Amino acid sequence: MARDEAILKFRHIPTLRFYRWAKPTLSLGWFQQAEGLPLKDVKKRGGEAVRRPTGGKAILHENELTYSLCAPESGALGRGPRLAMQLIHETFAKELAAQCGISCSIRGTTSLKSDIPGSHWCFEDSSPMDLICKGRKLLGSAARRRNGWVLFHGSLVVSPPRETPDIAGTGKSPDTFALSNALSQAFGLSFSHGEWEREELEEAQTLALRYCDSTHLFRR
Repeated sequence: MARDEAILKFRHIPTLRFYRWAKPTLSLGWFQQAEGLPLKDVKKRGGEAVRRPTGGKAILHENELTYSLCAPESGALGRGPRLAMQLIHETFAKELAAQCGISCSIRGTTSLKSDIPGSHWCFEDSSPMDLICKGRKLLGSAARRRNGWVLFHGSLVVSPPRETPDIAGTGKSPDTFALSNALSQAFGLSFSHGEWEREELEEAQTLALRYCDSTHLFRR
């Protein structure tokens, strides 16, 4: 989270990252309240909790693929975060079909039986631009805008955590190199393997102290 926010602060070049989680981690959306979430249960399992710089609802990250995309709000990204999220999800859908043989689609006006009104959880509260599979939410994203740039976060579940066994999962993880190429074409951006700038790493170290602070976690 700290590194993603550092990328958004300095805005050097459009940046796409894929990562996984070393331990179970409960992440909260930027505006979400921590009350009512099983923070103690996650800690008992040896997990962690963190507040994301982007919005949305809670996610228990475990066996999943997380992406972050930070780029200027221009071109396809200039149409607003919601339309950009839909394009991201459509790109994932094509790659999941091509690589994994998984059929999924944008939710649109379809209502999902798996949605729970008032739920604290991201995967129990779908939006029209979310990616769904077999009537359940498979991929959701959230955004944060700053100074003409936007940061997106999204989680693709490979297999659901034991605390939330009813959410959808792909069963296998798509190739991130192919995903990177597909997203590059979709948004007209050029991605190549790069190194961290010194100021990004220094800022990330400072931000990490805040993200590890319980007062930041319970700020809402």
